[in-house]
Amino acid sequence: MAIPSLAPRCALTRTVAVPFALLFISFTLLFSYHPPFKATLSKFAPFITSHTAGPLYTAAVVYLVRLSHADELLKSLASVNAYLPLHDPWPIILFHTGDFDDTPVQDDFLASLREKIGGPSNNSELDFIDRVEFVKIDWVLPEGIPHTKEELDPVSPSSWPGYHHMCAFYATKIFFNPRLRDVTYYLRMDTDSLFIEPLCYDPFEVMHVHQRSYGYLGIGNDAPQVTKGLWHFIRDYADSHPEVALQLNASKMWEWPSNSTNGDVDWDEVPIHGYYNNFEIVKLEEFRKPEIKEWFDHLVQYPEGFYKWRWGDAPLRWATTQMFFDMERDTERLCGIRYYHPYNYVEQCECVPFHA
Repeated sequence: MAIPSLAPRCALTRTVAVPFALLFISFTLLFSYHPPFKATLSKFAPFITSHTAGPLYTAAVVYLVRLSHADELLKSLASVNAYLPLHDPWPIILFHTGDFDDTPVQDDFLASLREKIGGPSNNSELDFIDRVEFVKIDWVLPEGIPHTKEELDPVSPSSWPGYHHMCAFYATKIFFNPRLRDVTYYLRMDTDSLFIEPLCYDPFEVMHVHQRSYGYLGIGNDAPQVTKGLWHFIRDYADSHPEVALQLNASKMWEWPSNSTNGDVDWDEVPIHGYYNNFEIVKLEEFRKPEIKEWFDHLVQYPEGFYKWRWGDAPLRWATTQMFFDMERDTERLCGIRYYHPYNYVEQCECVPFHA
């Protein structure tokens, strides 16, 4: 009997064995070599949240400013530079209505800010100055609102219409401002707001890792004289939107005005809760959802609420979160922020360093 040749079998063995050997060598070299990934990625540090898991995010610190309040704004910005530990150099956006239109005015302000900071703290002074942006917004009285106080007779004539514009801006319009289109979170500050001690964590990181939609320091009340008609407005909206009524009635934190033993309560005399939202952190996309935008559109269609009765953004932010968010899952009280605002009293809680 002829003995079969081993040549084809050996050739086949070589054909299979050689690529496997090469593949083995390649994997050995690959896993024994450690390329400088950190050095490569360091170029993108401003866009990477290295301390967080999940998708990347963007953020901004926002103000609504007037040139007449430049001195207090400089103090506030200096406190942000010194005491707010952000892992990434997010922009500082100064919304204004025309005060800072001219380049010389902007240059003078930035020179004063550089002098105020005086030197590097958390960031170099040059880096911080370069993060400041001036963004103009246009404010016009809505259709149907008289252009004189005498004809409109607003509740708060001394601050009309500037303060009323501000309330409308922060209550509804800011979420759709073009400059914030690609921003995940904003942190709001007022010109008379100050951080007074270092914060021990990055608040944007807390919001992102905990997947919160709204971050706040404390809750107060807005006076009845500037919330006239607001309880009834919310009640009417809930009555026409059963899902909103269900959400409010299920909330442990929401309470409708109740009847007293002496008869019906005048709802216009009952204070409404409101966040101290001269400091707040907002996840913008959550406030752009269709059901919330429908609520905002409803507010805008009744401009007297803002421009005659001076409904504030603080109680409206409270109502909005109660109407559409799970307060335990979606909101975060941010502890440890030593913060000053002339009209706030916030009970302090301990600052605990955050570890994702």
